[in-house]
Amino acid sequence: MIIAMVATTCCAQQTAVQPDPKERPSKPFSNVIPDGTAWVVTIKRPWELGAGKPKKKDPAEDAYLAKFAGTTIKSIDNAYASGIRREVIHYGDESKFTRYVARGLLLYEDRKTGEPVLDDPGSSSTGPTTGVNRLGELGWVADKYYIGVASYHGRACYVYRQFAPEVVVQQDPNAEPQAAPPGPASTELKNFQNARILATAFIDKETMQPVAYETMYEVWLYKKRDSFEAFGLPGPLKDAVRKQEEAVAKMKQKYNIRQ
Repeated sequence: MIIAMVATTCCAQQTAVQPDPKERPSKPFSNVIPDGTAWVVTIKRPWELGAGKPKKKDPAEDAYLAKFAGTTIKSIDNAYASGIRREVIHYGDESKFTRYVARGLLLYEDRKTGEPVLDDPGSSSTGPTTGVNRLGELGWVADKYYIGVASYHGRACYVYRQFAPEVVVQQDPNAEPQAAPPGPASTELKNFQNARILATAFIDKETMQPVAYETMYEVWLYKKRDSFEAFGLPGPLKDAVRKQEEAVAKMKQKYNIRQ
């Protein structure tokens, strides 16, 4: 998923909640996307939702944001079916861009030339993707990160939170102070009350579906679509994939590469 990061003078705080840790989830959260699912992710900055301190209006920053509106993502319409994920990305200047994730490839038609592009999902110029049939951004959500139940804009949610690890340098106790080289770092978190928050996930208590995913820089708001319309790869992209597969098969045959 491609996100335009905007430089700010400080990192915004995430939503302040007081979760009740006494209630436990009835079942584990799963980030697997069922076949035939459609959903939209709306991307906000924390202060747009009232998280952290209100942000003062800054004409210079507004001008900066306007300049890069064509690459700043406002929302993404997602759909998944039969091993293909479609992402329709909506930008701040009202333009949009459609791409597909399938068969280990990121597929799209070039925005300028219309030519089919078969890209690497891990290093695409259009930005990273969060996966095909999983919500990769929520892959970390597990019992060990659970902190309790809280209300998120009126919805009862199970809350999961990642903290920055404490790094403890272990030294030889017999060495002179600061004389021994640093040993291996310990990342065990001993006091999360004052720890820096990396990410918070709010999972709907009744449906176990994601409601929000917050980081220091962004808030992703999830909404599942009530209906799903079948889709597939457009003809030019399907032809490009077929030609690539044929070329790979010929190369393997020519050099006797075992399947």
